[in-house]
Amino acid sequence: MSESLDYAAWTRLQALYGSYGRVLDSGEYALWPDFFTVDAVYKVQSRENFERGLPLAAIALESRGMLQDRVIGATDTIFHDPYYQRHVIGAPLVLKTQEGVVHSEASYLVIRTRRDSMPEILSVGRYLDQVVQTAEGLRFSQRLCIFDNDLIPNSLIYPI
Repeated sequence: MSESLDYAAWTRLQALYGSYGRVLDSGEYALWPDFFTVDAVYKVQSRENFERGLPLAAIALESRGMLQDRVIGATDTIFHDPYYQRHVIGAPLVLKTQEGVVHSEASYLVIRTRRDSMPEILSVGRYLDQVVQTAEGLRFSQRLCIFDNDLIPNSLIYPI
């Protein structure tokens, strides 16, 4: 049975999505894991693999600890040409709410910019999320970033 989501709860969900994009766009990557539960799942996967039920993902993390390791890798370990990201995230559509879990979806577009070149589309697709209420507020217990195109950059450094 699907529970309803009132306007105040939807507004908090919208704020979660907006804050997520702002943190990544401002380069505050150390705050990124705080958007997730301790046992969260985060995947960046092609649409084809997702729709065919294939497990291969460009990024697959299975806990907040793994997300924190990813932040350290992206900011302290991996050598790469620095760039900025700009997220354009559509309003979340609530697919269902069940047993305290909000199942939602939102389209996203991530633009990558470098100071010395034109902006380029880094990724476009949709987020498929499971969101739960915690003592700290709403958190993602699962975030699937399903990108529409089959080709992605040589490496994805920062979270989508």
